[in-house]
Amino acid sequence: MSTFTKSSLSFMDVVRFAACYWFKQPKKFFLILFITLTAAFLETYLPSALSSFLAGIQQHQNKTIILNYLGVFLGVYLSYELLYSIVFLIYNSFETNLFKSLIDDVFKHIYTLPEKFFANTFAGSIISKMNRARNKIEVFEDQILMRIFPTAIILIGSIFFLSLKFPLLALLLLAYLIIFIIVSSFLVLKISGPAQGVYADAQDHFNAHIADSISGVTSTKSFAQEPFELSRFLNVTSELRIKNLRAYHLGNLSGFIQRILLAGMLTILMGGGVWYFFHDKASIENMAYLALAYTIMQSYIRDVGENLKNLLTSSYDLHGVIELLNEKPEVAIDKKLIDLNINKGEIIFDDVEFTYPDKIVPTFKNFSVKINAGERIALVGHSGGGKTSFIRLIQCLYSIQKGKIFIDGQDINLGSRESLRSAIALVPQDPILFHRTLRENIAYAKPSATMNEIRAAAEKAHIENFILSLPQQYETLVGERGIKLSGGERQRIAIARAILADRPILILDEATSSLDSESERAIQDALHILINGRTSIMIAHRLSTILDADRILVFDSGKIVEEGSHADLLKQNGIYANLFKLQSGGFIAG
Repeated sequence: MSTFTKSSLSFMDVVRFAACYWFKQPKKFFLILFITLTAAFLETYLPSALSSFLAGIQQHQNKTIILNYLGVFLGVYLSYELLYSIVFLIYNSFETNLFKSLIDDVFKHIYTLPEKFFANTFAGSIISKMNRARNKIEVFEDQILMRIFPTAIILIGSIFFLSLKFPLLALLLLAYLIIFIIVSSFLVLKISGPAQGVYADAQDHFNAHIADSISGVTSTKSFAQEPFELSRFLNVTSELRIKNLRAYHLGNLSGFIQRILLAGMLTILMGGGVWYFFHDKASIENMAYLALAYTIMQSYIRDVGENLKNLLTSSYDLHGVIELLNEKPEVAIDKKLIDLNINKGEIIFDDVEFTYPDKIVPTFKNFSVKINAGERIALVGHSGGGKTSFIRLIQCLYSIQKGKIFIDGQDINLGSRESLRSAIALVPQDPILFHRTLRENIAYAKPSATMNEIRAAAEKAHIENFILSLPQQYETLVGERGIKLSGGERQRIAIARAILADRPILILDEATSSLDSESERAIQDALHILINGRTSIMIAHRLSTILDADRILVFDSGKIVEEGSHADLLKQNGIYANLFKLQSGGFIAG
């Protein structure tokens, strides 16, 4: 289960993260900045253009001069509106490219992560982080590039033009704006922002809880635990509501204080203008200049608090995906691994020591075994003996701490994971199918397979008759995780997939556990065909399925305590013999 701890990322970490994606489109990025800068500068000049126009009228200048002033005023207004329209067209393309690039990177990175990450992380939490990243990277860059950046230009330009007319008033306004920004930043960074961060974490937890509950709905119904699950859900939603409400309240408090401060800016500008007017240092057109300058500035600065809040909120929402991208991959990016050449399937464990990441006691210690190419091996033993860990290590799903594992004489730790796993076909005890067609699920290990090859594999797995009985046959959607199929049908689809894959190493993790006796007899023939000529490793609880294995390895507490053929092990009268007697055709007790 994923734990929700306070992120160690800073705001600048998020800015650097976003900037990496901005600079993937440098031409568009700098063009956006240049056009925004130009448009904002023109907008700050608008009050001066209006003042000149009104002064021309006030001083009864000739019509040509007045019309020129009007032309400048209207030209400035239309120019900056046109520039803003252009920049948004460019920005829309820039933005959509950016969040596609981000989500593509995240999805690609997820497939590089080790098995232990998925064992400790809710799928719902990962999906939540990806969805919020897709939405919030847009908000984050909106605030910086299209809100805060032009706001800064507007304020700097306005103070510059104001200083040309009223230097003291410009200094006073500058000091007030500094105070305004400091107070707004404090309110957002220390009061409303952290509350939004807590709420963002709560959303991840909420989504993870939903995914976990829905994925386990069959178990919930089987054990009549709907009231219990509903009670848990109500507790989670109550906690989410409280954190959401607190974020709202603190956000509203910050907004109220900022609106009061905004009224203070109006008082300074208009009050200062009146003082200048009373001392015959300002005219009517100067007052109009101040009124329009305030209107422009307040339209930007009134949203400073909101912009900062949105900026900080979106930065908190991006923490999850940044941390996800910071998860160490299964193989370091800068580590170049050779492609393994596996065609025989000889497997050697040489003095292997392995401990799970969250465990202290080693699963294997000084563990050595050799499996010959083409040998049919069965793994037997009680649960926890090390059988599943053994096949996980063959697939290099976990890293060993000591020793080496060789396949066809090659150290698998030094080879690419893709080349290793491309040589292994797996039929798990509980096959997971994708919500895709039966055709796509069978051909998953070999997407280039022809329809004839797919049908041949299905026939060998004794599943084609069932498929042909369906209205849409091979184009039938199987539902999420194959929920529309029975356990036995899912397992036969997985067997057909392995037959089609045709790989030198085959792992059968109790591949017939979901089949009835009649189906099991039918599928055994297919398995014999599948096993023939390749190294096969079978985890078996039903001992009747492994009687003809070349060698049976009996696992107990991470050690191979017995090995040999079925007949040899019965003669030893040890653990295997006792299991076989107790089973009487059934299953090994867990």
